[in-house]
Amino acid sequence: MYNLRSLILVFIFIAGLLQMGMAQDRTYSAQEALALFKDGDYAEAEKAYAALLKRNDRDLKHNYYYGICLLQNNNDISQAVKRLKYAALKGVSRDAFYYLGRAYQLSYQFDEAIKQYERFLKYASASDIRNEKAIKYQQECEYGLQQSAKIFSLTVYQRDTIPAEDFLNAYHPANDVGKVMHNEAFFESGLDPKGILYLTERGDEVYFTLTKEEQGEGIYKMEKLLDGWSESLALDGINSEFNERHPFLLIDGSTIFFSSNREGGLGGYDLYKANYDAESKSFSQPVNMGIPFNSPKDDFLFVADEFNSVAWFASNRETNDSTLIVYAIKWDDTVVKNFVEDINHVRSEAALPLSAESYSYGVNGEIKQTDVNAAKQPAFRFMVADTLEYTQMEHFKNTGAKATFAEAMKLQHQKDSLSALMRQKRQAYARTNSDNERAMLVNDILSLEKKVYGLDDAIESSFYQARLIEIEEVKKLVAAGTYSASVQVKKNGAKDKQLQDILIPEEYTFYTDEEFARQLEELEKMYSLLFSAEEIKQLHRADSLYIWGNILNLESSKLLEMANDATDEAESVIAVLRQKDSLEEEGQARANVDKANELKETALKLYHESLDSKYKIYSNKLRETLIANTVDDLSFLEEAQAGSREYYKEAMELIDPIMGYDLNGYEKSGAVKRTAVSIQEQSLITYTKVIRGEDIKPGKEVEKHVPKTYQELQGTDSETKAPAKVVEEAFKKESTKALLYKIQIGVFRNEPNAAAVSKIPPISKVEIPSKGLTKYFAGEYPSYTEAQKDIDQVQISGFPGAFIVVFKDGKQINLTEELKK
Repeated sequence: MYNLRSLILVFIFIAGLLQMGMAQDRTYSAQEALALFKDGDYAEAEKAYAALLKRNDRDLKHNYYYGICLLQNNNDISQAVKRLKYAALKGVSRDAFYYLGRAYQLSYQFDEAIKQYERFLKYASASDIRNEKAIKYQQECEYGLQQSAKIFSLTVYQRDTIPAEDFLNAYHPANDVGKVMHNEAFFESGLDPKGILYLTERGDEVYFTLTKEEQGEGIYKMEKLLDGWSESLALDGINSEFNERHPFLLIDGSTIFFSSNREGGLGGYDLYKANYDAESKSFSQPVNMGIPFNSPKDDFLFVADEFNSVAWFASNRETNDSTLIVYAIKWDDTVVKNFVEDINHVRSEAALPLSAESYSYGVNGEIKQTDVNAAKQPAFRFMVADTLEYTQMEHFKNTGAKATFAEAMKLQHQKDSLSALMRQKRQAYARTNSDNERAMLVNDILSLEKKVYGLDDAIESSFYQARLIEIEEVKKLVAAGTYSASVQVKKNGAKDKQLQDILIPEEYTFYTDEEFARQLEELEKMYSLLFSAEEIKQLHRADSLYIWGNILNLESSKLLEMANDATDEAESVIAVLRQKDSLEEEGQARANVDKANELKETALKLYHESLDSKYKIYSNKLRETLIANTVDDLSFLEEAQAGSREYYKEAMELIDPIMGYDLNGYEKSGAVKRTAVSIQEQSLITYTKVIRGEDIKPGKEVEKHVPKTYQELQGTDSETKAPAKVVEEAFKKESTKALLYKIQIGVFRNEPNAAAVSKIPPISKVEIPSKGLTKYFAGEYPSYTEAQKDIDQVQISGFPGAFIVVFKDGKQINLTEELKK
């Protein structure tokens, strides 16, 4: 009996194994797979098409449907991109452009996504229900490009994958933070019982989501009274025509976090932050928290525990609708934005991988660090010297330098917030057709521009002063023999990471061609006079990289010509490849295209490396010169500094949104950077001519005071004078000529509002042809005091951003405190 029972059990076990094997190796027909797909069973359809592709990996329709299934299941998006790209390239269906665009969007390749959506909309019928979504997704990608310019690097302590209905269980804030809970724990009725509310630590205010007829979801609060609770009060400045959810207030009582699906986000619900303004009794314009807090999917319920320096938020970026991931992250002063490096940088940060640091939760909600084996992630990157880079606040040796740097970072964050708000205002201006609304938005934009651009000098000056103070401190410690660099991060100056694989012969420490050699004759005069031997070495290397970029660019062009069979037909490379009859020829053509793109990419990296290096060196020299010498006649250096900075900003905007490997965008950015560097070079060359007393006339009285040669002036003093000191001595006897003060009302592309202009003193203007803009000024005054009498009237007449400027000899100069007296 026992043997028979055992035999039966073994038989059942073997049958079970066979059944499992059959299930795992189940075969599907193309008809079964398509039926599953059409029924919306994407999970089973994904298995079916995966099995079919094992038999024929190049089948177009199988790749197409498999890519859509991966997309619908939010599973392996990189594989979805690969499959849909193949299907779209082979023309399986015009709808492939729509799905490929979505796949690119979910993988943060926003520029590629925009192109695919454009292709879909070009061919889609007017009745296609996906048109509206494609337009919406395209707008989200535009916002994504902006948001991915600078991103956070977060330390992720935990990643809890949890059923959507239970996700609140993954939050563990301390009791002193307040309480985040379901509505049913506070309200008896009237609200969604599973909705989320926030009760302050004092228990005197409750913030919650309320749905009102024809208004959608919004955030409201109630205040505790002596005999109960107040009526529901809408939060001014927070609620919009879209939906707002999941409020959380910091313990400061003025900073609120919430989620919204409003325009200006990356997609779905995004996390936003706003501050309460006591004067206006409303919240400021909410600011999108950016990547990696936000993604093209839903991100919500940010809760911060400032006592334990940890925060939580939830997202479905990696899951389906039934589950969520709750991320526990480090939340302290080290959480700052940094410029992106490339698409892989954005992807890796947005994936929010677990850090080597881990924390456990105590009985009372306190958080205890249990393991910190890995080095701290960089909170920022601050170059103190060529071979010394700080990445943490504790790296500073001097407390004054540390405080100055912290102030610069604070100003930088303030500027980032204002810049984001300014972009939103500009987008609103582009969308509206109302003249009144446009007039209001113009004034807001001008006011914000003044604030944003006004912060630039303060930020640069603070960083510069922090660097000077810290360098002096390091020198003192080195001289005393007490300097220790154990906490500092030494920067490898040999090669940039992006240039590791660039094969430039090491024996060419400096390379040039005949054409560039002619240009260098003038540059060398400037180099030798203004820069140290080490700086000249760096400038030579930058010039060399630029020439090597030209060489590789030419090689890239030759390979592309070969791929096109050296014909003169204006066909695309892809079109040529499609017409190849021979697989061998097609393979060779593809190899040439791949190599050409590789060389092109390398050339662009060389250009950018060269221009970035020169821009940094030139910027430091301009700044040093202007700080050491404040005479009016050096205003041409100030203008060059401001102009080059604007062009460089424009260039960075082109490559910040993860366009590092987009050849067209990267090439445009390099051209704009070249303009910025050229402006710097020409101004410094002019400066050296002033020093040398060459035939240059920055002012009528210059020739009276500047010696014929720089060496002549050196001969009049036993000490060697620095270039800035030379010019200071040359101009210090210049008498203050008649100054003319004006009120600048703004910089416009079109004429300012006529009604507003009629209320202010007569206007004058100065055109800026290079940008298609015009500066407009009101009135002319002999003194700053006289101009002050009219400034209020100008501002209330419709130009709230107006401010006073000063001209000398018809040229605008820097308005110093001395000139205001």
